[in-house]
Amino acid sequence: MHVVIHTVSLNPEVDADIAAMIAVSAALSISGIPFNGPIGAARVGYINGEYVLNPGQTQRKDSVMDLVVAGTEAAVLMVESEALQLSEEIMLGGVVYGHEQSAIAINAIHELVREAGKPVWDWQAPARDTAFESKLASLAEEKLRAAYQIRNKQARTHACREAYASVKVALAEEGVAFDSVKLDG
Repeated sequence: MHVVIHTVSLNPEVDADIAAMIAVSAALSISGIPFNGPIGAARVGYINGEYVLNPGQTQRKDSVMDLVVAGTEAAVLMVESEALQLSEEIMLGGVVYGHEQSAIAINAIHELVREAGKPVWDWQAPARDTAFESKLASLAEEKLRAAYQIRNKQARTHACREAYASVKVALAEEGVAFDSVKLDG
């Protein structure tokens, strides 16, 4: 799954990244689509010896830390940061603080799901076609391994395309339809 957010209007003091992560999490959570969420996110600053939740652009000028934390209730999944020389204790404290604060968004999403959520889809991935995967590996693996040993990007790309083409020819000779098989990236 891939979700793209387009910011239409923005208050310069409010960063769109945190709002976008929470909005996507909420949308996926209420949709019923299989999703290992919800997630929450928070930006953490460190000003005058205190952690600051979601500091705006003006406040960040006084901050010695700009840290973004995202995760589920149980775990931190992503941390991005810029900071001046800070101790490991202060940095770890920022991660913990951000994770604790993101729980507010997660709890709000749970409430939204209770009120407006769709039934969870009963979707299972199709069974793997191991026979086809083995055949594909026998036709392509050696050629692709050799291609990826080539340092020159253009030559490597050309070798990969030749490998893809030869695999397609071999599979077509066996009657494999290509409307459902994608081999070229």
